[in-house]
Amino acid sequence: MEQILEHFRAITAIPRCSFHTTQMREYIEAFALTCGFEVQEDEVGNVLCQKGVPHICLQSHYDMVCIGEVERIEIVEEHGLLKAKNSTLGADNGMGMAIMFWAMQHHDNLECLFTADEEVGLIGAMQFTMPLKAAYLLNLDAEEAGEIYIGCAGGVDVIASMKLNFSPLEKEHLIYEISAFDFMGGHSGVDIDKKIPSAIKALGYELLAHEDLYLIALEGGQRRNAIAKSAWAIVATKTPLHVKDSRLHVKSVEKHTYTTYIEQSTCIIKTLGAFAQGVREWDRALDIPSISINLGVLSQERNTLRLDCALRAMDDENLAILANETQAFFHALGFEVAQEGWHGAWKPEVSLFAKKVQESMKDFYPYAPFKAIHAGLECGELIAHQKKKIEAVSIGPTIRYPHSLREECDIASVYQTAQVVEALINTLKE
Repeated sequence: MEQILEHFRAITAIPRCSFHTTQMREYIEAFALTCGFEVQEDEVGNVLCQKGVPHICLQSHYDMVCIGEVERIEIVEEHGLLKAKNSTLGADNGMGMAIMFWAMQHHDNLECLFTADEEVGLIGAMQFTMPLKAAYLLNLDAEEAGEIYIGCAGGVDVIASMKLNFSPLEKEHLIYEISAFDFMGGHSGVDIDKKIPSAIKALGYELLAHEDLYLIALEGGQRRNAIAKSAWAIVATKTPLHVKDSRLHVKSVEKHTYTTYIEQSTCIIKTLGAFAQGVREWDRALDIPSISINLGVLSQERNTLRLDCALRAMDDENLAILANETQAFFHALGFEVAQEGWHGAWKPEVSLFAKKVQESMKDFYPYAPFKAIHAGLECGELIAHQKKKIEAVSIGPTIRYPHSLREECDIASVYQTAQVVEALINTLKE
């Protein structure tokens, strides 16, 4: 079992931020070949490894959300947990990959699928068309050990943009920087109901609380699918500025640094204040959010302001309604709006394969429940593109606070998940 952590450390040493995964893909293919697997790669970078007559396909994505000093991830082990010192850890989904590498070393009849760019819209899964040999797909991207996921939310991104006009500052204007930083951060799906504050929203509320405030520049967040942990704005006002939110900081800026302000300042401030961040509706049956939205990135490039939002819903109808409502909201405020990255919800179903997974879990998790998750899993997209019927389930080790600097992975749950995978592979051989 120690081999799994060795694999994870090797994976962590290789750059694999979304859209920048060439070295990781080459490493996967080289490793698979040394284990005697046949390897195929498609146009978007999905890697399919096959050996013998497989009954099960193990699947993980090989990109990660990169926040912090990911060019030199320093893994720390403490109290049975793996963490990273100054960055995201990448256990999502690096630990699933490590378990797959371990299984590839020990089994002759196995199929393994490594998908590309999951973290930026399930890009690999949505374009995967290579035929799978196995009848069962086991995704290893779930993040709560002992739970069996049989459904997930669908998602779509809404991007609002506005062309900015500028006017000269007056000599009476004072210039300040307002910043919200070191907020908790978190995943826009699995953490959206945890009352984690958004730095962008905190900044928006602060701006809204002041009259006669003009924006000069503003930015916030890092990823659409991460709750913003930092945001800042350069503002102009004719009266001394003091922030009302103790989590925010304000400092004076030399006036000669800036000469113009954004004419649409009032509209932008009202937009940030009015945007309804977080859970929109709760699913009582599944006990998870049913509909949610996250304003993940606020960016200004030259004369364009852009807001990137990640929308999720547990069914396609409500996802479409939320997308159209969000588009109308931004349109009404003068933004141009586009939608991209639509992926449908994976409808929950307790299949025969799900029951086999539950049986294989009994030694470690006697009461393993069937669950759905308010985040994007690739299962639904992957099986939808196959010509034959394939049953899918998602499991994984316990990973807390993914997509944030607080990300941590429970080591014992990694070993237990690996043993469940081993038992399932052996059961399906019979």
